[in-house]
Amino acid sequence: MTVDPVHTLLVGAGVRGRVWARVIAESPGATLACVVDHDEARARRARDDSAPGALVRRDLASALADPDIDAAAAVIATPPATHHRLVSHALAHGLHVLCEKPLSEDLDEVVDLIAQANAAGRHLLVGMNFRYLPSSQRIRHHVRTGELGALSHAHFTYHRQRDGNRDDLNDYVMSMAHPMLVEQSIHHFDLLRYCHGAEVESMVCDTWRPSWSTYEGDCCVSVLFRFENGVRANYLGTWTAAWNRMDFRWRSDFERGTLIQREQFEDLVRVDFDRGLGLRGPNFKGDADAERPVAEALEPCVPFVDDTRGLLAEFVRAVRGESDPVTTGADHLETMLLVQGCIESLSSGRWVDMRKLRERWRLVPSAARDARPGATGGAAP
Repeated sequence: MTVDPVHTLLVGAGVRGRVWARVIAESPGATLACVVDHDEARARRARDDSAPGALVRRDLASALADPDIDAAAAVIATPPATHHRLVSHALAHGLHVLCEKPLSEDLDEVVDLIAQANAAGRHLLVGMNFRYLPSSQRIRHHVRTGELGALSHAHFTYHRQRDGNRDDLNDYVMSMAHPMLVEQSIHHFDLLRYCHGAEVESMVCDTWRPSWSTYEGDCCVSVLFRFENGVRANYLGTWTAAWNRMDFRWRSDFERGTLIQREQFEDLVRVDFDRGLGLRGPNFKGDADAERPVAEALEPCVPFVDDTRGLLAEFVRAVRGESDPVTTGADHLETMLLVQGCIESLSSGRWVDMRKLRERWRLVPSAARDARPGATGGAAP
């Protein structure tokens, strides 16, 4: 049986919007019906590069009012300050929505958009596409299957000299109070939640701005996470490094081995732990004396494109009613609460109890939350 593709509006034809135009146009399950951007020339360029037959409009209202544009879904790829207005408008017209992260920088607006989607009976997904990297999927697989035993701790580092003055980068982040936290670290926090399969119980955070940074706000983030299942994760991320080479490393230690991702989109290796090896030879083992890392076989991946394809496929399946989505607005709120927890930890200089933070936002009734597997009733350390 042939299934009609999901006719989709793309709102925003900037750096990220151009990727979405390509991915939607190439998807067997979707059709790019219209590109919306206040800069019509930019919208036409995104359209012409991917789907010459798509229409172009300057604003969402005119696209939604046009009888020639029959869309069931919208992808919102505009700056965060516009998300609440645009997502609300699309939902009010009966469209399913996939919005780039963050859904909003204001938690009240995030909660409101989730409520609007529920009331409208429409799906609301958020662009946390790093979940669909082959490396992320493989780490999640090892955690879920227990092949290496129970996960104990993780160390996630991201060093990048992201000069905000580059023409090929979004510039709206230059004046944000927490550019790294809201625009980049949020992806990493989401990966820790998603791949490690647990929610954060408590956390403590520090952020700062090196003197040579191109950003007005704090662009360095350091966090210690304590998860509900006892796992600890130590995170350090920066957009103001003193080396122009990207330095990415995500190490996850299990009872019977270690997974180490050495590049942002690939290069995942597995080490099978030989406990007895530590009793032989020198105290400090060099590479020749330690277990040999073995590369995990991963599917090829075009960064920012193939992972976006995975997210679009999830969205299309949800719109068609074929499966329930996972990367939802409600799930995104849990990640947003980690960002909020960081900000509150900065203000107080203390650990933040995430259960209390969830209670404040009335996310989960207390009785239901306390009954969740792995939940504990102790105070934050």
